[in-house]
Amino acid sequence: MTALVVLLVSTALVAWVYAGYPLALALLGRLRPRPRRRAPLEPSLSVIVAAHNEVEVIADKVVNVLASDYPARLLEVIVASDGSDDGTVEAARAAGATVVLDLPRMGKLSALNRAARASSGDVLVFTDADSLFEPGTLRQLMSNFADEQVGGVAANVVRLVQQEGRPVARGEGLYWRYERLLKRLEDRVGSVVSASGHLYAVRHSFFVASAQTAGTDDFLISSTVVRQGGRLAFDERARVLVATPEEGGTELRRKVRVMNRGLRSALALGEGLLPTQTGLYAIEVVFHKLLRRFVGFFLLALLASSVALAAADAAWWVVLGPQLVFYALAIAGGLLAHTRWGRLRPLWIPYFFCLGNAAAAFAVLSLLAGVRFERWEPVSVRGRVAGG
Repeated sequence: MTALVVLLVSTALVAWVYAGYPLALALLGRLRPRPRRRAPLEPSLSVIVAAHNEVEVIADKVVNVLASDYPARLLEVIVASDGSDDGTVEAARAAGATVVLDLPRMGKLSALNRAARASSGDVLVFTDADSLFEPGTLRQLMSNFADEQVGGVAANVVRLVQQEGRPVARGEGLYWRYERLLKRLEDRVGSVVSASGHLYAVRHSFFVASAQTAGTDDFLISSTVVRQGGRLAFDERARVLVATPEEGGTELRRKVRVMNRGLRSALALGEGLLPTQTGLYAIEVVFHKLLRRFVGFFLLALLASSVALAAADAAWWVVLGPQLVFYALAIAGGLLAHTRWGRLRPLWIPYFFCLGNAAAAFAVLSLLAGVRFERWEPVSVRGRVAGG
C-alpha cells in the first residue's frame, strides 16, 4: 500500500508540474484575463551589459545595440566589466559604448548595481554580452511601459539551433519554447515569475540594488518589480537571439550552478512567497520556480515504487516497463550524443529531459549542503549566433 501511495503522489506531482500548472493558468486566463495597454513610447534608455572576459563578443554586442532603430539621443550603452583582463574594456570603448566601468572582480549583480548607479535613463535595459537584438526589439519592449502598472518587461528569448545541432542544443531550444509558453500564460493573468538575463527592462524608479551575491541577477532584479506592486510583463514580440550550448557535461555544470543560484534567489523573497503579500505571483513562484526543481526526486520515487509493485505483482510491469524504456533511450541519447544517431528525437528528448532534472536535483542537494556559487562564470556561445 505504501508503494502505491508513493507512486500515485509522485505521478500526480510530475503531471502537475508539466501539465497541470499550464492548464490551470490557461483556464484562469480565460476566466480572469488581465490585458494591458501597449503604445509607442520613447523614454530614455540605459542599456546595461555586465561582462567578464567577453572580448570575443563585446564589440559586436555594443554595435548591435547602437544599430537599433531607437533614437540615438535617448540611448546610452553602459558596459560594466567585472574584473576582465582580456581586453574587454578596451574593445567596449573602441566599439562606442557610452560608459565603460573597469571594475575589480565583484560578481555580476554587484557590477549591475554599479552600472545602474552610473545610468541616467528612465528605463534600465539589462542584457547579456552574448545575445543579439533584432532592430525593433527596444521599441517593442518600451511599448509595454505605456501601461502605468507595468514596472518591468521580460523579452522573448529565441534559442538558435543549427540544423545539425547536438542533443543539448536541440533540448535547450525545446526547453525555451516551453518556458515561452509558461510566460505567455502567466502574462495573461498578471506577472511572469521572472525575466531572463538575456534581456529585460525595468523602470529606473522600480530598480532596487540587491546585496545578494549568490543569487541570479535577473530574478532578484525583476522580482522586485512585483514586490513593489508593479507588473512584470512578457512581450513575445521583443526578441533576443541567443546561441545554444552543445556539450552535455558543460551544460550540466552550468545548470547546477544557475539552478542553485535561482533557488537561493526565490527563497530570498521571504514573505514575498506568501499569497497574502504578492497574491498570485507567490503561487507562480512556488510552482514554476521551486516545485519543478524537485521533479528528479519525484521521478526517482516513481521508479522505486514501480519496481516494488512489479516485484510483488507482474501486472505492474505495464507501469515499470515504459519507464525503463524511457531511461534506456536517455542513456543511449547520451552515449550517442556526438553521432548522427544522437540527433534522433526519440533519443535526444529523453536525454535532455533527464539531464535537466538531474541538474535540478544536484542543485537542490548542493543548496542543502550549503554550497554557494558566489561568482558568475559566463560561457559565451555568441559566435554561433552571427554564424547563423
